[in-house]
Amino acid sequence: MTAKSVGVGEYRVSSDYLILLTELAFERGISTATLLEGTHLPETFIFQPNIPVGHESALRMIDNFCERAGLDAALEYGKRMTLSKHGALGFAAQYSETMTDAAAKVERYIATRAQLFELEREQDSNSRHLYIRTRFPDSRAGYFLVLAFLSSVESICRALVKEENRGARSMLQIQFDGDFSGQTVLPNCSVYANSPVNCLTWPLDALEGMLPFFNPTLSTLADQELEQALNTVSETNTLAGRVREILNEHLSEMPTVEDVAGMLHMSAATLNRKLKAEQRSFQQIKDDLRYNKAQRLLRDTTFSVDQIADQLGYSDASNFAKAFKTWSGNSPSQYRQQSGN
Repeated sequence: MTAKSVGVGEYRVSSDYLILLTELAFERGISTATLLEGTHLPETFIFQPNIPVGHESALRMIDNFCERAGLDAALEYGKRMTLSKHGALGFAAQYSETMTDAAAKVERYIATRAQLFELEREQDSNSRHLYIRTRFPDSRAGYFLVLAFLSSVESICRALVKEENRGARSMLQIQFDGDFSGQTVLPNCSVYANSPVNCLTWPLDALEGMLPFFNPTLSTLADQELEQALNTVSETNTLAGRVREILNEHLSEMPTVEDVAGMLHMSAATLNRKLKAEQRSFQQIKDDLRYNKAQRLLRDTTFSVDQIADQLGYSDASNFAKAFKTWSGNSPSQYRQQSGN
């Protein structure tokens, strides 16, 4: 997304996704004029693929659609977000060597297509999980986007894996209300509402091995284009966002403010001053990141408190427990018990 943006909002989403929404709306008898009510978007933007659209305008357009079609339509919308609808990101995933490579590219380059989500991958002995959070307050349109994006990834995974694994059972969890027990849009996928997380889960063995469309030349070309796009996006990101990204990549080591400042080619004093100008602090960013990660890991009983402390960069479980109680008011064991685990 390199062209001048349209609409209102701090974050950006590719117009490709909204153009796809107008197609689905047309089939349901919803006019483009109705979709654009209150969005501050010109009608001409639907003829302009891959231009950045402000997130507030995009959410208003999606909310106009939801008002008439309902949240259930997110599954169909997501399934129509095929590889080509994701631009270079889709091609990078398609031509990757393994599903691990493809997932890493989605996590790294998602901001080149939509700056609305934070993604995180995890793996246990049996499954792989993709977690998603929105960067804006909960809303009907936000719920729709979460469900649509996870639906898209689920469908793409099923298209990319080996033919003998395409009937594997997957699971999609969402945090908001709904009844998807009878859904038929995503065959072999169970969709559960009112879950503690937004997450897509696939069996580990179904995702192993080389992908059938692996092409090293095309993969490299797609990666190069995505790196260039990411650099462009990064220029508009806040410094706090860049610090969070670095900390997230090195969570188990948890670098100091001096370490991160060095990675950003500035002094620690300069980094602290610039973060203060954004009304943030290095400690606040670090604590927020650790707290969010800790909550997710504590809901998974396969990890001991000692293991979680290690993953979060603490020297021992006692220091982690003290920090967690400061954040939440509960000890890690109390939080785990209250979460139903």
